[in-house]
Amino acid sequence: MRWTLRISFLLLLAWAIFMVSPFVALYDLSKAVRTKDVARITERVNFNALRASLARQILGEYLKTQDISERDRQLAERAGATTLNPVLEELVTPQALIDLLGDGQLQQIQREGMGGTEIGFDPGSLGQAWRIFILSESQGFRAITIPLTPDEPRDRQFRVTLRLSGTTWRLTGIDLPASLREELTKRAAAASK
Repeated sequence: MRWTLRISFLLLLAWAIFMVSPFVALYDLSKAVRTKDVARITERVNFNALRASLARQILGEYLKTQDISERDRQLAERAGATTLNPVLEELVTPQALIDLLGDGQLQQIQREGMGGTEIGFDPGSLGQAWRIFILSESQGFRAITIPLTPDEPRDRQFRVTLRLSGTTWRLTGIDLPASLREELTKRAAAASK
């Protein structure tokens, strides 16, 4: 009976550590952003996956404005990555992440009403940490999406996706607020002309 209780306790402890670990990794990334530690940011971010995530959002926003068939939309999505490459190269760098996660906007894209508040992961209170934990969406055992601004409406939220790679949680996606997606879509359209 004692061994059963000990093993159960150890399994429960391991599960609790696993459940908290992506939040610890996000907090570590947030500290690296605040201190502008490029090496640490590079360790915690999968830039290829982040590029694909941003390309999907920007291209999806652009294609919403176009009147094209489903077949043409699929072809446009494949071809769009090449067109978006110059815009994405500016977005998917450690410095751009410092700008974006530091104040909620890219320094190259400053408009009134966009960003302006720090969106780094620092829950501040136990209640805020609990709210972030509850609103997080697990995607199996290897990925989780966490809202960085849980009190904002969903269309104004920054949401980050972390994926477990080996024993390290790495940033693989950032869901941008609608206003920032629209602005980046305009930049991508201007760059393609």
